[in-house]
Amino acid sequence: MELASPITIYWDLPSDADEPSGLLAIAADIIACRPLMVWITGTAPTLPDGFTGVLEQFREGSVSVILTIPRGAFESARGFGEQGLVRELLLAVDRVDQLDAEEWAETASVGISFAVTSRNWRELPDLVRQCPGYGITRLVLPMQRLYGDEPPFFLTVREQQELADALDSAAGASKLTLTIHDPFIWRAFNPGVPFPQGGCQAANTMIAIAPDGGVYPCPTLPVRLGTVGEASLREIIASAAKKELRQKLLEHPGACRECKELAECRGGCRGRAYVVHQSLEGEDPACW
Repeated sequence: MELASPITIYWDLPSDADEPSGLLAIAADIIACRPLMVWITGTAPTLPDGFTGVLEQFREGSVSVILTIPRGAFESARGFGEQGLVRELLLAVDRVDQLDAEEWAETASVGISFAVTSRNWRELPDLVRQCPGYGITRLVLPMQRLYGDEPPFFLTVREQQELADALDSAAGASKLTLTIHDPFIWRAFNPGVPFPQGGCQAANTMIAIAPDGGVYPCPTLPVRLGTVGEASLREIIASAAKKELRQKLLEHPGACRECKELAECRGGCRGRAYVVHQSLEGEDPACW
């Protein structure tokens, strides 16, 4: 099944957006696609000038906004939730010791976005244990952005089990509303529970816009479908290239067809596998 338009659009803001009109144009392009939700991620230390106008535009277009911001942008974004400009405000942290930051402590409406990496994944049990003590009930483990040349992050099978054991000992996850995009990290948090999305949803329920305007099937699958400004987002979503890619993603990877776990993992993360193998036919390295 292929949706005519994505339910969710991920938009990573450019780090040098000095002119609000460019952001307003992209926002209008997104609204024209009629998504239910846009996940906006700030990539600069502060939010761009005129960004409140962008949020007001989404509110007028009846598009819910989940906004992830760096710590330095918190003061300028503090009132967005109360003003009805965002559905959720998430603070990007990458270490557990950042939870006690004075500038946002005791702000009940703030959640945490914790990008899992090879440097910090072992902090996850401590993170879920400490969040409730700070009044934090929302935790998102976002998708890795693979728009550039960065290597994909993944846990080996042994590391997945190590994490699952540590999470079981730590407890605390039951007190959090979690969003986990990685099917293998999901398994560590939820042993025995099938990943809920029913396989890769890139170029179907989701689409992503990179800081340079590139349009991708999802933030982790670096197959460029077009560029906002050169074509409308609606045109890119309706393009033959996007439809062809979606059809390929509906097929199981060739390397996985004999795997006994295929019915559960459905090929894992197709973007991560694509970066490693330069093909949609390879297996997710998290299976190794």
